[in-house]
Amino acid sequence: MNLDRAKSAVIDHIDKSAAALWALSLDLHRHPEVGFKEKRACTKISRFLEERGFTVERGVANLPTAFRARRSANRAGEPTVSFLAEYDALPGLGHACGHNIIGPASAGAGAALASVVSPDAGGVIVFGTPAEEGGGGKVIMADNGIFRGVEATMMMHPAGETRAEVNFLALAELHFHFYGKASHASATPEQGINALDGVLATFNAISALRQHLPLGDRIHGIITEGGEAPNIVPAKAAAWFYARSDTAENLELLAKRVVDCARGAARSSGARLRVKRNPITYAPMRVNSAFAGLFRKNLEKLGVKEPNPLPPLAMGSSDVGNVSQETPTIHPQIQMVAPEVSAHTPAFAKAAGGPPGRKTLILGAKALAMTGLDILLDENARKRVKAEFRSGEPARKHSRAKRA
Repeated sequence: MNLDRAKSAVIDHIDKSAAALWALSLDLHRHPEVGFKEKRACTKISRFLEERGFTVERGVANLPTAFRARRSANRAGEPTVSFLAEYDALPGLGHACGHNIIGPASAGAGAALASVVSPDAGGVIVFGTPAEEGGGGKVIMADNGIFRGVEATMMMHPAGETRAEVNFLALAELHFHFYGKASHASATPEQGINALDGVLATFNAISALRQHLPLGDRIHGIITEGGEAPNIVPAKAAAWFYARSDTAENLELLAKRVVDCARGAARSSGARLRVKRNPITYAPMRVNSAFAGLFRKNLEKLGVKEPNPLPPLAMGSSDVGNVSQETPTIHPQIQMVAPEVSAHTPAFAKAAGGPPGRKTLILGAKALAMTGLDILLDENARKRVKAEFRSGEPARKHSRAKRA
């Protein structure tokens, strides 16, 4: 099949499906569901794919709101490309991260690709991935081997800028619970052990630690429990921290230093400490520049270019990093809002449910489907992506040694 004609065909398919895709996106936007509770969104998107010939397996990795929608290749050994559909919302803010755009864009790209490419040329999968916003649905799916055997996987994210190559930091979640002894804060303070002092000392120790951290390491936290009343020495207090770093190894070093801060704080305050680490750890993104380059060229064919020069990348974390450890993966951004509008805000949520969201959805679905064609039909492109994944070159490019 001629690659250029195939790309024209997927563009045409998505244009004809635009109304249905936008209706799906608006339904998600009007009925936001938080992580692991996305029953409606999961049903709507998986049914959309089922109606277009995909075989849908629901509840993969023992997650009720995860799915795998597959249009299999005719022969074993043929490449399979996949798309990641996110659809969880934020508590209180709805789709202020634009996941109502992401899920339908991946579904639309998968449907278009499957309609144009014969099963003789390869397979197409759309993965429904719940709970990106803190729950780590993709972490659980990756740990269960759901993404193995896929040639390449991708998704897109609405943002304040267009950027094909996006990196993410590894993330660990730490909870510190301090236990002291209650007493009257004025009459008999000497009889109490102030658990809140342990929390405050932890924050102060971490603040001192920050100036000695390597570039890129991040620590931020909140107090989740601080006492009942000012006249009672707090018997219980708690804090919740995120630690982020550029590699899994550096994350473990950082997490140990943060825990040491809490342990020192417990000793200094006399409180007893219990440390609880969330077993869901977000891996760093394994960048694939060859893969991102394919997406960039397809965006340019659609009339969209990255800013030149690109501003510095403000890195967060995502469970897509765990997928990128298993298979070549990209997570490009497409501008939906002005650069000064941040995700996780009401303004971002409003854009995701309006004309900017519709434009970004259709553009993203087209660019994803076109990039899927590159993977399935261009053997040289596929080899470049696989070779880079095996070599790990981009990971070294983002190492601390290079940044120093």
